[in-house]
Amino acid sequence: MLILKLGYRNLWRNRRRTLLTMSAMALATALLILTLGIYDGMLWDMIEGATDLYHGHVKITAEDYLDQHKLHQNLPSDFMENGIGSLPHVKGMAGRVRGYALLSFQNGDESHSQPAELFGIDPAEEKTVTTLDKHVSEGVFLTDPASDQIVLGKGLAQLLETEIGGEIIAMGQGADGSIAADIFHVVGIINTNDPIRDAMLAVVGRNRLQEMLVVEGRLHEVALSLDSALKAEEWVAEHRDSAGDLVMSPWNEFLPQIGQVLKMWGTLKLIFAIIFYFAVILVSANTMYMALLERMREFGIMGAIGMKIRRLSWLIVLEGFLMSAISGMAGGIVGVIGTYILRDHHIDLSRWITPIAYAETVLVPRIRSYPNPGSMFMPIIVIIILGVIVSLFPARKLKKQRPVDVLREV
Repeated sequence: MLILKLGYRNLWRNRRRTLLTMSAMALATALLILTLGIYDGMLWDMIEGATDLYHGHVKITAEDYLDQHKLHQNLPSDFMENGIGSLPHVKGMAGRVRGYALLSFQNGDESHSQPAELFGIDPAEEKTVTTLDKHVSEGVFLTDPASDQIVLGKGLAQLLETEIGGEIIAMGQGADGSIAADIFHVVGIINTNDPIRDAMLAVVGRNRLQEMLVVEGRLHEVALSLDSALKAEEWVAEHRDSAGDLVMSPWNEFLPQIGQVLKMWGTLKLIFAIIFYFAVILVSANTMYMALLERMREFGIMGAIGMKIRRLSWLIVLEGFLMSAISGMAGGIVGVIGTYILRDHHIDLSRWITPIAYAETVLVPRIRSYPNPGSMFMPIIVIIILGVIVSLFPARKLKKQRPVDVLREV
């Protein structure tokens, strides 16, 4: 306790220098926490843009369907009733049918045709898994899985030169090899901010598409929504056997690019923190060495009257720890408060920056933070560790000195 008391009192012997150093350390900690929170917000926007908007957190399909997308690679007609939707952490479950067709729109003497993916859904189920219905820019979303309604991606509607109320003819191939054809009426235009997806996507009723493609009662995939996208891989590993012979895939498997970014992010945060603190380390090292040089006579006298040099060395280390700990906690409080403020009140940049499509997701033009315990506590821990490491160098220098040599020098 004596060493602790001496260490704390010694910090304030040169109050101005100590406050200046601690302010730099606290400000660096606060800025790092806020910066990491913003980066986590960007990463979370990427994950949400891919999973919550269109894909879902987990997909259940027949073997090789995600690679080949063949019509006959489908699920049993009673799969939706096997109880997977009632498993822990499952928020929603939606059965889907997918097919490819040539869409045509006749406008007077002109006809426009474009290949597209027909995405057959049940609107009520899909709303529990994705937010497609919230991205309708014109018209309305589907209301009935058996109707002739169709919602076109914004880019596809422009290529077809159609609008709300237009009549779309779809032609493709059924699962039995026959010609599949149907007529749909445009009720909505959807804008996901992904130009590639919007130029290919046509959302139709699941029952109607099943009849058209001759896959009545069967599904190509079942998408699940969990209470957290980050639990998907762990959840699949725990419940994979409940899918039987079918394939259960978390989002980071069918969206590997985003999954790789998430895996590297932990290491990148640590490297970023060390680079961010580099200048702070120099300031701290200068403070500790100056404090040592100013107090060499004091240390020499304390050593001469019987205090061991080892304890004096630990006193310097303790001062470094106290200075970095107080700074880290103060900066941490400010950084955490700022992170939560930016979470609830993000800064909209859409006036200057357009959405960026990347790896089947969309980066939203905004500054939003995502409170992540790792990103909030890691900078505090790192600054404390660095403060102790920096103090070890002057402590080691003092440990090599003898009291008589110190007093002779001063």
